[in-house]
Amino acid sequence: MEQNCPDFHLVKIGNHTFLLEECQDHSLGLRNREHLHEKEGMLFTFNDTGEKEFHMKECLLPLDILFIEGGKVKKIFHECDPCELDECYKYACDSADLVVELLGGTCKKNQINEGLIYRHF
Repeated sequence: MEQNCPDFHLVKIGNHTFLLEECQDHSLGLRNREHLHEKEGMLFTFNDTGEKEFHMKECLLPLDILFIEGGKVKKIFHECDPCELDECYKYACDSADLVVELLGGTCKKNQINEGLIYRHF
């Protein structure tokens, strides 16, 4: 993964473990990434719980976007398509304190559903 977001976290979602890169620059995320292993992803943390919106501008890979609140997966958007337009669709959740991006299809393949527990190691 890129050097611009150097913090890594080992997390478990349901029965599956992932290595997530934490990025302080929420606008950067997984932009322009050409490869992503199915057990890797991006973690976005927030100082507050509230409405969160994400888009796929300049992403090259389809992603699963998970909104998490209080240690539970609250909402999942599956296989979100990359966007090359100036205005991209916004994937939103009314209340979240964490957002995780995984390679598109990972959640369905691993039966990661809304309501599962999210834990840091």
